[in-house]
Amino acid sequence: MRTAIDKPEAKGRCSLAFLMLGLALITSLQLGCRPSAVPRPASAAGGIPGRVTASGTQFLDGAGKPLLLHGINVVNKSKAEGYTGGIERADFAAIRSWGMNCIRLGILWDGLEPQPGKIDEAYLDRIALIVGWAKAEGLYVLLDMHQDLFSVKFSDGAPAWATLDEGKPHTATAVWSDAYYASAAVQTALDHFWANSPGPDGVGLQDHYARVWQRVAERFRDEPAVLGYDLMNEPFPGRDALRAQGVIFGRLAELLRARLGEKAPTPLKLMFMEGSPEGRKQITEWLGDIELFKGMLAAGTPIMQEFERGRLMPFYARVRQSIRQVDTNHILFLEPSMSANLGIPSALAPLVDQQGRRDPQQAYAPHGYDIVLDTPLAAQANDARIELILKRHGETTRRLGMPMLVGEWGVYCEDSSCVTPARFFVRQLDALHCGDTYWAYRRTLGQSPLLKALERR
Repeated sequence: MRTAIDKPEAKGRCSLAFLMLGLALITSLQLGCRPSAVPRPASAAGGIPGRVTASGTQFLDGAGKPLLLHGINVVNKSKAEGYTGGIERADFAAIRSWGMNCIRLGILWDGLEPQPGKIDEAYLDRIALIVGWAKAEGLYVLLDMHQDLFSVKFSDGAPAWATLDEGKPHTATAVWSDAYYASAAVQTALDHFWANSPGPDGVGLQDHYARVWQRVAERFRDEPAVLGYDLMNEPFPGRDALRAQGVIFGRLAELLRARLGEKAPTPLKLMFMEGSPEGRKQITEWLGDIELFKGMLAAGTPIMQEFERGRLMPFYARVRQSIRQVDTNHILFLEPSMSANLGIPSALAPLVDQQGRRDPQQAYAPHGYDIVLDTPLAAQANDARIELILKRHGETTRRLGMPMLVGEWGVYCEDSSCVTPARFFVRQLDALHCGDTYWAYRRTLGQSPLLKALERR
């Protein structure tokens, strides 16, 4: 079966266009967001020892002790397989045997609300079954509302009825994430979502989304194995991304001109270069200069932070209000814009209630990917770029005063060439004492040299 547990599913985070809308993770300072001890899974015999809570910059277990979360993503994005096919109980026994204590379980809006206002309870039952399997093996579960390119029409996520693309053309790309910039249909559908445009029943798209989360929270509000709710995987703006892309390429061209003189490429030439393996390799080599990389990212920062403040935070507030009507206990995991995945500082703020009081149960959940991801250069991840990404995420989690779990990182090959960059990333996470879930679970990982780089015993 073509599921995330059987195939080396590409995450597509390497696109330079996408890349240049990057991440913000963790600093080399001790943040205190997890204990220095290595993670230990809960006892399978004893099950899950109580509900996890957020306290300051730490996660606490049911006994009130600091908890280090270390795990892996499990997701099936196939509609034909009901979004759960191929996931088996034995998979969670394997994950636990690897020294992990949690999973990030992908759930899909399309699976939950295939028709406007109609929740698929059978799909919820299957999610609950998987949660039960993980719990029986002593694993906590973070429920992640997953999406890529927003919709099932283009990749996965929103149902077709919630995809208001105005009939505009969709442009598929070799690196799937490039379609965020190339596809007018994806951009239009995203703009309608962020505007809360009405769906076919006259109800706003975000209102539908919030009600779906409310039903999920209602189902799992009493389940201690559930860590909480990752409100949206890698939020992304619509046409604003093109604006950011333009200024980023413009800034990079300026910086290269100062170094290379007349030999420097124009912004248009950079866009063409990014579309070829040779050109992408050259740009990646230039961006090995961390000052050049930071200067390029700085150009896109105002646009992406404007998106987070003006669209993403109001959306999160809407979803929070809906969830808190039925569940006041579970942690709400806030992801920054996808641009933070590569180093652009996030402008997220803590969620508050209608009286302005801070919600006590929330966490920061960024991702971390270098620009070589999904390319033949994957084994040549740049240490300086990784350090910058993690440093900036760390600065954000301190500013927010929340614990942090890096919800995705990795996508490394499974041969020995990727062990060194994976170990480097793990050392950065360990220095920051923050939780993580690797992307993504495959059964073959158990026989891979890469597994040793992921273990923290």
